[in-house]
Amino acid sequence: MKEVDVNYAVKVLSELIKINTENPPGREIEAAEYVAEKMKELGMKAEIDEFEPQRANAVGVVEREEGPGLLFAPHLDTVPVGDESLWSVPPLSGLVKDGKVFGRGAADDKGCVAAVLAAAKTLADEDWPIRGKFIFAAVADEEVGGKGINRLISQGVKADYAVIGEPTGLNVYSAHNGGIKFSIKFLGKAAHASQPYKGVNAIYAASDFALKIERLAERLRKRKTFTGSPSIALTIIKGGVKSNIIPETCETVLDRRITPGENPDKAINEVRKIAERIARTRKTKLDFKILKIVPPAETDRKSEIVKAALKAVSKVLGKKARAKGFRATCDMTFLVNNAHIPTVILGPGNLEQCHIADEWISIEDLEKGAKVYREVVNEVLGPR
Repeated sequence: MKEVDVNYAVKVLSELIKINTENPPGREIEAAEYVAEKMKELGMKAEIDEFEPQRANAVGVVEREEGPGLLFAPHLDTVPVGDESLWSVPPLSGLVKDGKVFGRGAADDKGCVAAVLAAAKTLADEDWPIRGKFIFAAVADEEVGGKGINRLISQGVKADYAVIGEPTGLNVYSAHNGGIKFSIKFLGKAAHASQPYKGVNAIYAASDFALKIERLAERLRKRKTFTGSPSIALTIIKGGVKSNIIPETCETVLDRRITPGENPDKAINEVRKIAERIARTRKTKLDFKILKIVPPAETDRKSEIVKAALKAVSKVLGKKARAKGFRATCDMTFLVNNAHIPTVILGPGNLEQCHIADEWISIEDLEKGAKVYREVVNEVLGPR
């Protein structure tokens, strides 16, 4: 088995970072074109699937003989750069310095894209010694709505197993939490601030609600599961229009993470009852909306892809790996729940390096990630 070309991985990652794929708006087409070109150079049958203006997946396939299908699906989009004054390096520079690659997407998730390409290069250098189908889909829109992976599923992608590339610190995650996003608006009555008793202050109702949610969060932390505790957080509060007007409305936005096995309806009703009690007590009306539900996902830990990933990580890192649960959500939910493909989450980089100023990934991690991906291919598609 050939060694991973780490210089290739670094160069690919640096060049990908220079392509702006902040989501919103996404505009992954240029990055998809870049990745598709790299796929073709490695002997893959590759295509760019532009499913909306400037939104695209890059999909490459190599098939040899009869065997299973293995899908790798990291994503091309990134979160926005944010306040550039907080960065000490240009955020889209792809700067290589002190054993690290810097820039938005370095860890989440272009490092995983580069690691898959580097693994594919070792396979190409060996004339693709596989039995089955190797599928690489660099997808769009993971950070917002999952349009890229769902587009792939709608086209009937055929795979027996899948690896979602995310920065897991090369831990193998066989399950992840889901999420519910709420918008809960308290509707009071406006009045002149000099006569507050003639109005109904919606901010007071929202404040009471916020404190109750904090207590619920404390109770949820005590529920221990494979993917950690369920959680809830009030993440946005908006109310008031002027300093001398009693606020008529106040909106709260909540993020509730649900674990595999939890009942989403029960989680929703738990929040609804709290909001309704506050509304009655504060004499406000209530506008209760569910903005989004992402189901949790879980792959049987006895599945071949879980065993293959654990064996690959153990071999590369030189220590026994164990399956874990992922607290966040990702595209795994769509592959498991919609396409019914046994899936793991696995990749170089760490969550602590993501969505921050001066985002980075170490070159050492990048190299190990490529080696792990190469070993996963060997376990699933290697000679029998």
